[in-house]
Amino acid sequence: MQLDRIKNLVAEVLKTSREVEEWRNDYDPASQEWYTLINLAQTAESLVLSLPVEMLPEAEWRWVSTSEYAAVDEILDALKEAGK
Repeated sequence: MQLDRIKNLVAEVLKTSREVEEWRNDYDPASQEWYTLINLAQTAESLVLSLPVEMLPEAEWRWVSTSEYAAVDEILDALKEAGK
């Protein structure tokens, strides 16, 4: 039950952040409040998309390619080498 609640909240955050992005494309009053709202929406979207995939609504799941896995492995190897 808790996981379903998280998925629903994530879906709401994503819906709201995408609405703000649409408004951004149609309307820009160039006020500080507007830029703060845009920044908040982008940060919230980034935060929820960094959650484990199990916490995302199924509509947000995506297939990860083998090249993405390979790139992550290369980055981890490089970090390991740099830490030695």
